[in-house]
Amino acid sequence: MIWGGLWDFVRRNIFAIVLIITLVVAVPWSLVFVLPIAFVFLMLLVLVWRVRRQQQKIYEEARRQAGEHFEQQSQQSWWRRSPKSEGEVTVIRTEPTEQRVSDDVGEYVDFKEVKNEESNK
Repeated sequence: MIWGGLWDFVRRNIFAIVLIITLVVAVPWSLVFVLPIAFVFLMLLVLVWRVRRQQQKIYEEARRQAGEHFEQQSQQSWWRRSPKSEGEVTVIRTEPTEQRVSDDVGEYVDFKEVKNEESNK
């Protein structure tokens, strides 16, 4: 009785049975090829993940250092500070600059423009 029902199932679903038998035979052999490929793919994913994580750490460190640098610059530089209220103007007087080079250094060269006849042609 069980064998008769099983035989009727096989006759009605021959393509399903062929597919099942093919998978049972082919899957172990496909694992021989698929597992190394999956392993290499997984290693590439891990490598990309680690590189991006390291890159993110480097960018964060650079941003932190740049932030500290600009913070120090703004504390040292009066021109980077914003006015306390809108419209407020601060005038800072500086000492007149001293002349760095004396007047007797260097010489004055007088030149005269000469036209070449070949350039007129």
